[in-house]
Amino acid sequence: MKKRIITGAILLGIVVPLIMIDHIKYPIVGTLFLILGVFLSMVASYEMMNMFYSKYPSLKHFRYIIGILNGLLVVTIHYSTQFYSFDYPYSIEILLLLFIIMLIMLMSIFTKDSSAQDIMACIMTVAYCGLMFGYVINIRYLEPFDQDTLIYLRGGRSFGYLYSIVLATDTFAYLFGIKFGKRKLAPDISPKKSVEGAIAGLIGGSIIGVVVIFLLGIYNHSYSDGNEIIIVIIAGFFLSMFLSFMVQIGDLIASKIKRTYDIKDFGTIFPGHGGVIDRFDSLIYSGVAYYIIVQALFMIVNRWS
Repeated sequence: MKKRIITGAILLGIVVPLIMIDHIKYPIVGTLFLILGVFLSMVASYEMMNMFYSKYPSLKHFRYIIGILNGLLVVTIHYSTQFYSFDYPYSIEILLLLFIIMLIMLMSIFTKDSSAQDIMACIMTVAYCGLMFGYVINIRYLEPFDQDTLIYLRGGRSFGYLYSIVLATDTFAYLFGIKFGKRKLAPDISPKKSVEGAIAGLIGGSIIGVVVIFLLGIYNHSYSDGNEIIIVIIAGFFLSMFLSFMVQIGDLIASKIKRTYDIKDFGTIFPGHGGVIDRFDSLIYSGVAYYIIVQALFMIVNRWS
């Protein structure tokens, strides 16, 4: 437990400044966050491919190749979404993704003892540790609305809001689960998780999410006449609850993968926490859900403005 707390504190000490410092005013912060994201994506790719390698020895060299391709994919997602246009039907990252899939299929043909399982393993790793991870990293750089709006979802605030829900959900679920957990949530996937812990995580994540909306200035007081505050609280609570639910689903998905391949952790890079996927599995799944919601709102506003 002590090792876990120390590692968590160090992670927060690194991540929080990179999230909260304005990357427009200080571009180096945005660059460092992107570098960190690319590094974590590559490590996560190695972790997942190493897991597949334990059952499919022909994936030996793919462990490194997929990591490099995913790092490139994360960078491409970042820069292509910064210059996205509704007039252009295809994004560069989608074209790169198609190229990577074709390359994986091609390489598998010339790999000794390669099978269809190898292709599926590589594609899953690209989707999870490259594509999904890349869009989650890009939440940090979201600039979807003007400052003169009721809800100000600028990048650092969005990522801070999402990450707060992830931490709150995990913390409340863990503490209440240990103290009051009696009914198993998904015994075949994660025997330690309880229904009571899941409910506590859902409620705790929802409440913390609403609080953070006000603390981080996502609710723009200067644009409000005060009458909308109840609507913001209610909408924020249900959005936070949905994201908290996605946090727990993301955790269960990672647990199911580990259970399938009979491993305790994906890696050991974070003492007390395991690997990159172990630490950020909840963030990856809930982050993609959040990114889809924000982009949908962005498109609606642009179409109707």
